[in-house]
Amino acid sequence: MAGSLLAVKAEEILRKIEDGKPVEYENVLIFGDLDLYRLDLPCDEDIGTVVSSIIKIEYSIIKGDVFFDRSTFSNLVDFDGTIFTKVANFSESQFCADAGFSEARFEGDANFYRARFRTEANFSRTRFSGDVDFRSVAFDKNLNLDSAKGSVIRLSDVTFGEGSYIYFRDLDFNKITVRWESIQDHLPYDGSAYLSLVKNFRNLEQFDDADNCYYQYREEKRYRATSRRARIIDSLACISCGYGVRPSNAVFLSLGIIFLFTLIFWASRAIVQDGGTGVDPGDQSLIRSLRDALYFSSMVFIGRTPVHMYTYGNFLYLTVVETLMGWMLMALFLVTLGKVMLR
Repeated sequence: MAGSLLAVKAEEILRKIEDGKPVEYENVLIFGDLDLYRLDLPCDEDIGTVVSSIIKIEYSIIKGDVFFDRSTFSNLVDFDGTIFTKVANFSESQFCADAGFSEARFEGDANFYRARFRTEANFSRTRFSGDVDFRSVAFDKNLNLDSAKGSVIRLSDVTFGEGSYIYFRDLDFNKITVRWESIQDHLPYDGSAYLSLVKNFRNLEQFDDADNCYYQYREEKRYRATSRRARIIDSLACISCGYGVRPSNAVFLSLGIIFLFTLIFWASRAIVQDGGTGVDPGDQSLIRSLRDALYFSSMVFIGRTPVHMYTYGNFLYLTVVETLMGWMLMALFLVTLGKVMLR
């Protein structure tokens, strides 16, 4: 490919940038370093070097380092399909117009540390051979990483503007360093993307992030379910055990069931002591204490027979129902607790 490309010196491109002229190249081979520090450009203490030129270098090869760091690009920056053979440094820079890196290839490290994208950052189908540093980057609009591929991508402390999204469809990275709270409100629903993130968090031993990511995935899936049966099953899974990642749900639901049956037994005066008939409301053997009713319901829930206390009539079936629910919830709690703790 390189032999068929027109050769261009880096000095020619830098001269156009210094003069404020458009830089538009396609299918060229660029020799030398693209270093903005060598140019006499307006400089601001807060926003760095100000670049007014349109920079459009598509489907080309840059045979040198790219130092576009601590700069503000007021116009288009487009490197679609371009190969960066060495270091590409865009750290602490601002992209005020479109920023395109779709189908680009970074053979060295790609550094965007503390950069800011005021428009959509397009890295779809981009290939990264080295590390990708997006730490502390501010994305005012969307970040598109669909079908991007590489080894390590660092997204620690990234921030997103309101209504912006990060697209992860078919993302192929061995390691993604990011905290779930940084991206949880900016991830559009895609099952494979969610599950890939869950796996990534587990590999990095970020188990809380993995659990929270999986929980949100199941919630999003439940809201989109078209089958009524699937929605009911997912709702039960959410309430009972938080989709298998929140054992506290089983505890709170168990307490709620115990208190519910306590009120039913107490209000209905359905509990009697040994020797009572349980028919006459004035019978002294009827249990009238809410505390005793709570004890009775708790024992029934765990499948134990309360001493000297029982129900009569159709209330016997309620005790069977409470016991079955108790066994199921205790089993769910133990399985979920084991899953969360033993990993």
